[in-house]
Amino acid sequence: MAVELPVTGAPVDVVAGAEILTGHVVQLHRGAVVVELPFEPAQTEPLRLYWSAPGGVHTVPARLALRWPVRTGVRWQLLPAGSAERGNRRDAVRAPLRLKLQMTEPATGSVFRGRTTDLSEAGLRGRFEPGAQAPTEGSAVEIGLLLRGAVFPAAGTLQTVIGDETGWDVAVAFVDLPESMADLLRAQVFAALREQRRLSLL
Repeated sequence: MAVELPVTGAPVDVVAGAEILTGHVVQLHRGAVVVELPFEPAQTEPLRLYWSAPGGVHTVPARLALRWPVRTGVRWQLLPAGSAERGNRRDAVRAPLRLKLQMTEPATGSVFRGRTTDLSEAGLRGRFEPGAQAPTEGSAVEIGLLLRGAVFPAAGTLQTVIGDETGWDVAVAFVDLPESMADLLRAQVFAALREQRRLSLL
Protein backbone atom coordinates (compact mmCIF):
# COMPACT_ATOMS: atom_id res chain seq x y z
CA MET A 1 0.00 0.00 0.00
CA ALA A 2 1.48 3.34 -1.08
CA VAL A 3 2.10 5.98 1.55
CA GLU A 4 0.78 9.48 0.83
CA LEU A 5 3.11 12.49 0.90
CA PRO A 6 2.74 14.97 3.77
CA VAL A 7 -0.19 17.37 3.45
CA THR A 8 0.03 21.15 3.17
CA GLY A 9 0.82 22.67 6.56
CA ALA A 10 2.29 19.44 7.98
CA PRO A 11 5.49 19.74 10.02
CA VAL A 12 8.41 17.85 8.47
CA ASP A 13 11.99 17.09 9.41
CA VAL A 14 14.47 17.52 6.59
CA VAL A 15 17.76 15.64 6.89
CA ALA A 16 20.17 17.48 4.59
CA GLY A 17 23.67 16.06 4.72
CA ALA A 18 24.63 16.14 8.40
CA GLU A 19 22.00 18.73 9.34
CA ILE A 20 18.45 18.18 10.57
CA LEU A 21 15.94 21.01 10.23
CA THR A 22 12.28 21.21 11.13
CA GLY A 23 10.04 23.00 8.64
CA HIS A 24 6.56 22.72 7.21
CA VAL A 25 4.93 21.91 3.89
CA VAL A 26 3.81 25.04 2.04
CA GLN A 27 2.44 23.42 -1.10
CA LEU A 28 2.10 20.17 -3.02
CA HIS A 29 2.40 20.70 -6.76
CA ARG A 30 2.51 17.97 -9.43
CA GLY A 31 4.27 15.48 -7.19
CA ALA A 32 6.70 18.05 -5.75
CA VAL A 33 6.73 19.11 -2.11
CA VAL A 34 7.48 22.76 -1.29
CA VAL A 35 8.95 22.99 2.21
CA GLU A 36 9.77 26.13 4.17
CA LEU A 37 12.87 25.91 6.40
CA PRO A 38 14.18 28.43 8.92
CA PHE A 39 17.56 28.73 7.18
CA GLU A 40 19.63 27.28 4.33
CA PRO A 41 21.46 24.04 5.21
CA ALA A 42 25.13 23.81 4.27
CA GLN A 43 24.57 20.67 2.18
CA THR A 44 21.78 19.55 -0.11
CA GLU A 45 22.72 15.88 -0.42
CA PRO A 46 21.67 13.39 0.66
CA LEU A 47 18.14 14.59 1.36
CA ARG A 48 15.37 12.79 3.20
CA LEU A 49 11.98 13.92 4.54
CA TYR A 50 10.38 12.56 7.72
CA TRP A 51 6.85 13.28 8.90
CA SER A 52 4.21 11.85 11.21
CA ALA A 53 1.07 10.31 9.76
CA PRO A 54 -1.49 7.69 10.76
CA GLY A 55 0.40 4.47 11.35
CA GLY A 56 3.66 6.09 12.42
CA VAL A 57 6.58 7.99 10.97
CA HIS A 58 6.84 8.11 7.18
CA THR A 59 9.87 8.97 5.10
CA VAL A 60 10.96 9.54 1.50
CA PRO A 61 14.32 10.33 -0.14
CA ALA A 62 14.25 13.53 -2.20
CA ARG A 63 16.27 15.80 -4.43
CA LEU A 64 16.31 19.58 -4.54
CA ALA A 65 14.71 21.09 -7.68
CA LEU A 66 14.40 24.80 -6.77
CA ARG A 67 15.13 27.08 -3.84
CA TRP A 68 14.36 30.69 -3.06
CA PRO A 69 14.56 32.97 0.00
CA VAL A 70 11.47 34.24 1.82
CA ARG A 71 11.07 36.63 4.73
CA THR A 72 10.82 33.79 7.26
CA GLY A 73 13.62 31.58 5.89
CA VAL A 74 14.06 29.61 2.69
CA ARG A 75 11.74 27.49 0.57
CA TRP A 76 12.81 24.31 -1.17
CA GLN A 77 10.92 22.52 -3.90
CA LEU A 78 11.69 18.85 -3.38
CA LEU A 79 11.07 16.00 -5.77
CA PRO A 80 10.60 12.57 -4.16
CA ALA A 81 13.45 10.30 -5.35
CA GLY A 82 11.62 7.12 -4.46
CA SER A 83 8.41 5.86 -2.93
CA ALA A 84 7.25 7.24 0.40
CA GLU A 85 7.23 4.49 2.99
CA ARG A 86 6.76 3.89 6.66
CA GLY A 87 9.94 4.60 8.54
CA ASN A 88 11.87 1.57 9.70
CA ARG A 89 12.02 1.81 13.47
CA ARG A 90 15.30 -0.10 13.51
CA ASP A 91 16.74 2.81 11.53
CA ALA A 92 15.09 5.48 13.67
CA VAL A 93 17.16 8.61 14.09
CA ARG A 94 18.73 8.65 17.55
CA ALA A 95 20.69 11.21 19.54
CA PRO A 96 22.97 11.07 22.57
CA LEU A 97 20.78 12.29 25.42
CA ARG A 98 21.20 12.05 29.19
CA LEU A 99 17.72 11.98 30.71
CA LYS A 100 16.72 10.68 34.13
CA LEU A 101 15.33 7.19 33.74
CA GLN A 102 13.46 4.68 35.86
CA MET A 103 12.80 1.10 34.78
CA THR A 104 10.48 -1.38 36.51
CA GLU A 105 10.30 -5.12 35.88
CA PRO A 106 6.71 -6.09 36.72
CA ALA A 107 7.61 -9.81 36.88
CA THR A 108 10.13 -9.32 39.69
CA GLY A 109 9.06 -5.95 41.10
CA SER A 110 12.62 -4.68 40.68
CA VAL A 111 13.12 -0.96 40.13
CA PHE A 112 16.24 0.48 38.50
CA ARG A 113 17.28 4.11 38.26
CA GLY A 114 19.80 5.81 36.05
CA ARG A 115 20.09 7.89 32.87
CA THR A 116 19.71 7.38 29.16
CA THR A 117 22.84 7.44 27.01
CA ASP A 118 20.96 7.76 23.73
CA LEU A 119 17.35 7.85 22.65
CA SER A 120 15.12 7.38 19.60
CA GLU A 121 11.45 6.72 18.99
CA ALA A 122 12.35 3.02 18.66
CA GLY A 123 14.03 2.66 22.04
CA LEU A 124 16.84 3.74 24.30
CA ARG A 125 20.17 2.80 25.72
CA GLY A 126 20.86 3.64 29.32
CA ARG A 127 23.11 3.20 32.32
CA PHE A 128 21.66 2.05 35.63
CA GLU A 129 23.12 2.33 39.11
CA PRO A 130 24.28 -0.92 40.75
CA GLY A 131 21.82 -2.74 43.00
CA ALA A 132 21.08 -6.04 44.68
CA GLN A 133 19.52 -7.56 41.56
CA ALA A 134 20.50 -7.37 37.91
CA PRO A 135 17.99 -6.49 35.17
CA THR A 136 16.65 -9.57 33.39
CA GLU A 137 17.47 -9.70 29.68
CA GLY A 138 14.37 -10.32 27.57
CA SER A 139 11.92 -9.19 30.24
CA ALA A 140 8.98 -6.82 29.75
CA VAL A 141 9.67 -3.49 31.43
CA GLU A 142 7.93 -0.23 32.24
CA ILE A 143 9.94 2.90 31.55
CA GLY A 144 9.59 6.33 33.12
CA LEU A 145 11.45 9.13 31.28
CA LEU A 146 11.92 12.58 32.79
CA LEU A 147 11.29 14.82 29.82
CA ARG A 148 10.45 18.53 29.82
CA GLY A 149 9.86 18.49 33.57
CA ALA A 150 7.38 15.58 33.53
CA VAL A 151 7.67 11.80 33.71
CA PHE A 152 6.48 10.04 30.56
CA PRO A 153 5.65 6.32 30.71
CA ALA A 154 6.48 3.77 28.03
CA ALA A 155 6.35 -0.02 27.75
CA GLY A 156 9.34 -1.93 26.41
CA THR A 157 11.38 -5.08 26.15
CA LEU A 158 14.83 -5.29 27.73
CA GLN A 159 16.99 -6.48 24.86
CA THR A 160 20.54 -6.47 26.24
CA VAL A 161 22.15 -6.16 29.67
CA ILE A 162 25.90 -5.70 30.18
CA GLY A 163 27.05 -5.00 33.72
CA ASP A 164 29.55 -5.23 36.53
CA GLU A 165 29.90 -3.90 40.07
CA THR A 166 29.67 -0.29 38.81
CA GLY A 167 26.26 -0.65 37.16
CA TRP A 168 24.45 -1.96 34.08
CA ASP A 169 24.34 -0.81 30.48
CA VAL A 170 21.02 -1.76 28.88
CA ALA A 171 19.15 -1.47 25.59
CA VAL A 172 15.36 -1.25 25.60
CA ALA A 173 13.04 -1.49 22.58
CA PHE A 174 9.75 0.37 22.99
CA VAL A 175 6.55 -1.62 22.49
CA ASP A 176 3.31 -0.09 21.16
CA LEU A 177 4.54 3.45 21.78
CA PRO A 178 1.61 5.90 21.51
CA GLU A 179 1.87 8.24 18.53
CA SER A 180 1.89 11.31 20.78
CA MET A 181 4.85 9.93 22.71
CA ALA A 182 6.69 9.00 19.49
CA ASP A 183 6.21 12.57 18.23
CA LEU A 184 7.54 13.97 21.49
CA LEU A 185 10.62 11.74 21.42
CA ARG A 186 11.30 12.57 17.78
CA ALA A 187 11.10 16.29 18.53
CA GLN A 188 13.54 15.85 21.42
CA VAL A 189 15.95 13.79 19.30
CA PHE A 190 15.95 16.22 16.37
CA ALA A 191 16.39 19.19 18.73
CA ALA A 192 19.40 17.48 20.33
CA LEU A 193 20.94 16.73 16.93
CA ARG A 194 20.43 20.32 15.78
CA GLU A 195 22.14 21.57 18.94
CA GLN A 196 24.96 19.09 18.48
CA ARG A 197 25.41 20.32 14.91
CA ARG A 198 25.33 23.98 16.04
CA LEU A 199 28.03 23.37 18.65
CA SER A 200 30.23 21.53 16.15
CA LEU A 201 30.21 24.65 13.94
CA LEU A 202 31.34 27.05 16.68
